[in-house]
Amino acid sequence: MKENKNKKILIFGGSGFLGKNLINMLGEFDFEIIVFSQKKTLEKKILKYIPKNNLKIVGWSLDNIQSIENHFLKVEAVINLCGILYENKRGDFYRVHSDLPAILGKMSSKHNVRNLIHISALGVSENSKSKYSSSKASGERRLLENFPNAKILRPSLLFGHGDNFFGQFSQMASISPVLPLISRSTKFQPISVIDVATGIINLLIGKRKKNALYELGGRSTYSFEELLKMLLEVKNIKRIFLPLNSKLMKIPAFFLQKLPKPPFTVDQMILLENDNILINNLPGIEDLGVKPKDLKDELIKIYQN
Repeated sequence: MKENKNKKILIFGGSGFLGKNLINMLGEFDFEIIVFSQKKTLEKKILKYIPKNNLKIVGWSLDNIQSIENHFLKVEAVINLCGILYENKRGDFYRVHSDLPAILGKMSSKHNVRNLIHISALGVSENSKSKYSSSKASGERRLLENFPNAKILRPSLLFGHGDNFFGQFSQMASISPVLPLISRSTKFQPISVIDVATGIINLLIGKRKKNALYELGGRSTYSFEELLKMLLEVKNIKRIFLPLNSKLMKIPAFFLQKLPKPPFTVDQMILLENDNILINNLPGIEDLGVKPKDLKDELIKIYQN
């Protein structure tokens, strides 16, 4: 779309699940895109989506983030998708989820960036016992202190091709007769990664009224158990559920979280003690011009085609 020609967008966190889908969809537009990545393999993954002359990959790290400030000149929008589910070293949650948004807010304000879109998470609170949640909430606050017109999106559980939740349990179900059922009654409101990416794009191209905060969830809420049952139904297989208490699971999680890529952590067990659904009556996905996809219909497309 030629009206976007030469408009520069900076994307942080482009190598993640949402980032790769967003970049894919941005290929339909004529933005100049700079993706900041710490992964050397990212370029090969996304060049197939975007013409090479419209895309630039820039290496960076949180330790030298000030060195990227020159890229903020004449920028239309900054999109921050950075997030981690576990820490490799103490303090990573706050460095990624709180310090980074604050710095991006300062740089964007200093260089008169028109639009800053930040992806947080549903249900975050600075009073949470979860470092993931409290650091995300801290990041929202510090971002708005430095860039009051930032747009913050809080999605629930994301699903789609290659997602962490259904993808992981689908792989597990293919090799094991038993599936762990942690906090079986905890509720989620899953939303399609494509819907969230579309909402971001609608904010970029000015299709929607730009409220400050959106909470994004799908059409319906489901318990952890209901989600696993739906997956098994779609795959037309039967498995035995092994109910596990999230509080008791903190014990093995304490030791497993010391692995380079832990299967689960104490912090994640804390998160599972609370529902992850829309409760605040804030603007949602439909306010971004998107009709949310049906979860079961999308799972059928993924696992039966």
